[in-house]
Amino acid sequence: MFYSMRVIRTGDYHLIQNINYAMPFPIDQDFYLSPSFQDLLNRTREGQPLQWFKTLKKYYYRPQWELYDLKNDPQETVNLADNSDYRDVLQELRSQLQAWQKVTYDPWICAPWGVLEDAGPYKDNPVCMSMDNGT
Repeated sequence: MFYSMRVIRTGDYHLIQNINYAMPFPIDQDFYLSPSFQDLLNRTREGQPLQWFKTLKKYYYRPQWELYDLKNDPQETVNLADNSDYRDVLQELRSQLQAWQKVTYDPWICAPWGVLEDAGPYKDNPVCMSMDNGT
């Protein structure tokens, strides 16, 4: 089981890219059986108040981008990725993350809407190919 994520963290911010964000976050058996997850699951089923920062639905279905201000929100409870006041921070961190992905030859660099073609005629000049066939 895996759920592809990429992360960059500075002293002030934490950026998470959930590559498979359209898919539910997988829960492995050992985690499912843990007391903490069972508490979250049971409280959700029973409609009881949660002792967690995220609801079960928000835990399963994550946005493509999560940006947290570590100085003002050290527990990372408020996602600022869609906050226009943080647009420049988001863009800068995304650029840094993409630069790291290039240096490390990350095969997920084009995800989720493309695939990295780095073989055959593209061996010396890898390129992101769109998975949208125009339909």
